[in-house]
Amino acid sequence: MLAIVTPTYNRAELLPKLYDSLLNQTDFSFRWYIIDDGSTDNTEAVCKSFLSDQFDILYLKKENGGKHTALNFSYKFIQEDVTIIVDSDDYLACDAVETICKDWEKYKSCDDVGGMSYYKLLFTGQVIGDTFHQNYYISSYIQYIINEKIRGDKAEVFRSSVLKENPFPVFENEKFLSEAVIWIKMSLKYKMIYIQKGIYYCEYLQDGLTMSGRRKLVKNPLGYVEHAKAYLSDGIKQAIQYKYTLMYIAASMFAKIPFKTMYRQCKRKCKFIVCLPFGMLLYVYWKLRYDH
Repeated sequence: MLAIVTPTYNRAELLPKLYDSLLNQTDFSFRWYIIDDGSTDNTEAVCKSFLSDQFDILYLKKENGGKHTALNFSYKFIQEDVTIIVDSDDYLACDAVETICKDWEKYKSCDDVGGMSYYKLLFTGQVIGDTFHQNYYISSYIQYIINEKIRGDKAEVFRSSVLKENPFPVFENEKFLSEAVIWIKMSLKYKMIYIQKGIYYCEYLQDGLTMSGRRKLVKNPLGYVEHAKAYLSDGIKQAIQYKYTLMYIAASMFAKIPFKTMYRQCKRKCKFIVCLPFGMLLYVYWKLRYDH
């Protein structure tokens, strides 16, 4: 029923911990897809040493292109009903697969449900970010996570066919793209089930906006333009749209997009005009602080 997809790049020493967590599952109704994004360490040898009579492991290697390209690549092979993305330095709770499979049985016939969202936990067991207001709450990513400002990374499980309908855009010479670009796009059509249970353990950087994270964004400006444009989608609160209009302008300037093109491609043209001078100032600030 479940595809566990792990994009990885030069993380050979960390993968065994995730592998051990899969060996300890209470339900083995899954296949593990390891997508090696052009590693130069001994990732291939480590992965090929992983063996199990309980579940299938499919190791696939591609040229380095970034996590989002590894996910796109995996969609060619996934056959299972639902998919969870598990990073190579994280691991799953022992009942994660059992929990996902039981919950999905309740909702798999609901065509407007694109997936389920659980808690991510620190290695100490603490819930990352905010907890959900209700258990098994049904809403869209836009209405609940964005508009109600539910902070912190969550463990999303998506209907595999929905992921395949919405591949990540890829930009030449850029290797980073925020996953929110696609999560927002999917939420325009599909709802999620928000479940008050932790199934995924990881380390966590607050908001993903550390200095290194911001530098990553400005070094991948076309991807950041897409990220900002996603937050200008219908249904997102006006205040949030103003914030991301500023970011859209700044990111477009990093990408050297002409102002006329910026304006033409912006979904919120009145906001663009209002925000233009402030977006230019934001670009100068980011240029001084992060672009080095």
